Amino acid sequence: MNKMLFNEWLKIKHSRLLYFSLVCIVFSPLALLLLMTILNSDPKYDPVTYLEYMSMILKFITSVVGLTLYNWMAAEMVSREFRLDTIKSQLTIPIARTDFLFLKLTTISIGMLFVTALSFILGVLISFGLDLVGLNFAITIKLFVVYLKSSFLMLPFTYFTVLLVLIFKQSFLPMIINVLILILTFAMGKFQIFAVFPWTAPTRIIFLASGQESSFSIGHSYYSIIALGLISMFLAYRQINRMEI
Repeated sequence: MNKMLFNEWLKIKHSRLLYFSLVCIVFSPLALLLLMTILNSDPKYDPVTYLEYMSMILKFITSVVGLTLYNWMAAEMVSREFRLDTIKSQLTIPIARTDFLFLKLTTISIGMLFVTALSFILGVLISFGLDLVGLNFAITIKLFVVYLKSSFLMLPFTYFTVLLVLIFKQSFLPMIINVLILILTFAMGKFQIFAVFPWTAPTRIIFLASGQESSFSIGHSYYSIIALGLISMFLAYRQINRMEI
């Protein structure tokens, strides 16, 4: 397994995916840094604190970046095998189709955790450089745990993206579907089902400690995420095993 994961890393290292991963890492902290600078320049607003800045980054990741950039990264990891026509050799020598799928999902999961962790580190470094109010070690550790938790909550919709790529054998149409889901996500903001929609549930879980504002509990949000992940993995397993190369 370690050798196969290393081979996946070599594929990423020698492709545009590595550069795109760097974009994913810096996008949220730098985009929110610009917003924070604008807010701090307006005397009507109090200066943004460390906790507020890091929370802004996390919410942006779970509500926008995770649905777009993270999903594109996951889609590209699989679709490039079809685009470069390397999937034929991947599935005809000794790696089984199920192992190939599991390897891709594992690589995507590790990649997402890594990107989120580095985005967190960049946010902390920016906060330290700007000497934001409230920056301390105890809060930083708690925030790091929450950031990692958000990554695990976002993994199921990257698995859904992998399923779409296996169906369409390319990344363009799956990303169109993801963009439509993103639009639907914002449109559902005033409806209670927003709480259990798998693509919005991570943000709700992270930023709402209780479900009192909705007839759906936090537990329902977890169930929807888990259901999406399990269904996506099962259908991806069926799709790759009946796929004609």
